[in-house]
Amino acid sequence: MDLRHLRHVDTLAATGSLHRAARHLGLRQPALSQSIRALEADVGTRLVDRSPSGTRLTPAGRAFLSEVRHILAALDQAMDVARHTTAAEAAPLRLGITSDSATHRLAATLRNFSKDVVINDGDVANHRSLLAEGRLDLALLPASAMTDHAHGEALWQEDIHLVLPATHPLAADGAIDIHRLRDLPVILGSGDHASAADHALTSACHAAGIDLPATLRVHHLEVRLMLIAVGLGVSVLPAGSPVLTGATGIVGRPLAPPLSITVAAAWPKSGLTSAAQRFLDVARSLA
Repeated sequence: MDLRHLRHVDTLAATGSLHRAARHLGLRQPALSQSIRALEADVGTRLVDRSPSGTRLTPAGRAFLSEVRHILAALDQAMDVARHTTAAEAAPLRLGITSDSATHRLAATLRNFSKDVVINDGDVANHRSLLAEGRLDLALLPASAMTDHAHGEALWQEDIHLVLPATHPLAADGAIDIHRLRDLPVILGSGDHASAADHALTSACHAAGIDLPATLRVHHLEVRLMLIAVGLGVSVLPAGSPVLTGATGIVGRPLAPPLSITVAAAWPKSGLTSAAQRFLDVARSLA
């Protein structure tokens, strides 16, 4: 049975005449009549009454059309799903990252991911909102920041290093005892811009009974690095942060006892896109 014939009888019933139906479908009237006859032959009964006063469905035609419309609606929905899936396959991955996840591990994952990516560099609160609104496919967040509003899984751990001026006396040391921070001005993110590394440091200091001296609070990583480089304080970053190998005037050193954070992938409750799934597969393969 030709699906076009089903659409033809549906249009005929909606318009009430062969002439109007043919014009609506862009067909010649004899071609539409032939289509209806072919459908009646397939069904095995007369579906349309033709008379000088007009065209109308027979009782069998009305019963048949009632079922046909369910089929056509399901077919239209299936076609929409197929088109949406094709569009999603072609769309770039919309990826959210923070300073905690912008590390060499992320770079390696991107290097092995053969698809276009649009990166949104922001804070955790912003990424949560974008995930909830469906404007991000995936976000790499600290595991400590995960909520019930998104699905997720832990991907990798990042050690935390103390970041200090290259000329600082402690830069010559290996691991730096956390108690040395009693005497050092500390630079941290302000409000939503505070990183998981910042929170890990302040929590560790609180647990060790260390009262940090006056701190500088900043919004942007670039400002934080500049303040460190000119000697106005120290801070913390993931050990895998590329800025620790590429920035001038600063160095990173491990802390004692060591601190670390877990980077997790979060995605909308609606599920993973195919691009997000492939990105996760690459990230897992590098574990």
